[in-house]
Amino acid sequence: MGYYKMKKIAFLLIILIVAVAGWGSMIVVYASSSHAASLPPTPTSVPSVPTPHTRTIVDNPATVAPTVKNDVVAQGSSTLPEVALTFDDGPSMYTPQVLNILQENSVHATFFCVGEWVQYYPNYVQQEYSAGNVVANHTWNHPDLTTLSSVDVQTQISRTSTLIQQTIGVQPTLFRPPYGAINDSVKAQAAQMNLTPILWSIDTEDWTRPGSDAIVNAVLSQVGNGDVILMHDGGGDRSQTVAALPRIILGLQQRGLKLVTMPQLIQDMNS
Repeated sequence: MGYYKMKKIAFLLIILIVAVAGWGSMIVVYASSSHAASLPPTPTSVPSVPTPHTRTIVDNPATVAPTVKNDVVAQGSSTLPEVALTFDDGPSMYTPQVLNILQENSVHATFFCVGEWVQYYPNYVQQEYSAGNVVANHTWNHPDLTTLSSVDVQTQISRTSTLIQQTIGVQPTLFRPPYGAINDSVKAQAAQMNLTPILWSIDTEDWTRPGSDAIVNAVLSQVGNGDVILMHDGGGDRSQTVAALPRIILGLQQRGLKLVTMPQLIQDMNS
């Protein structure tokens, strides 16, 4: 009788050991799968390209001291029938449309590019240059340079010039301070980097989106020899500017005015 009891107990012990071992395996497996499920997915680093509406630039013009303004290029020769179209705050999704209009009319313009947008749309800047237009410096992210330290001014300008050169293979020679805000210190910084500061004589105020008719009228109602016309291909919704551009070009040509780049305007003025 004792023998059978012992055998039965041994058999039950074996069953118990097997059951405990199996239960332990289930716990391990469950814990592992639960832990794996709770892990966050591996993030995918994909830089998002902002749209022109991400940061709209309110381009209110600054007041510039007459002594400084008179020493900065804002107009060409009053005796030569030529004007310069200039575009600020790009490149953006509107830049290809502007380039197509310029090409269709066989004219060239000067593009004052913001460095952070050159970084996102380098191909548009390359298209500007390859089509015979001039690519110029409009700082890295469009600050009022007169409020910055000399070191920060230099960084804003030099960083942009470096990127432009890397993008098109040519160092820019022209520079437009955002808002037209310039003083003796900013002018000196630009001179150290061999950049000529450029302002304007006609502000279309197209950044306010007054309607394409108003943009056209802002140019054609006051244009004359040597004018530097300020428009925008970036910094916000520029659909009105695109719509106005063909009419502006036609109106200028009908007045016998030749459309040239800023370097050409400066060269003709100096000669």
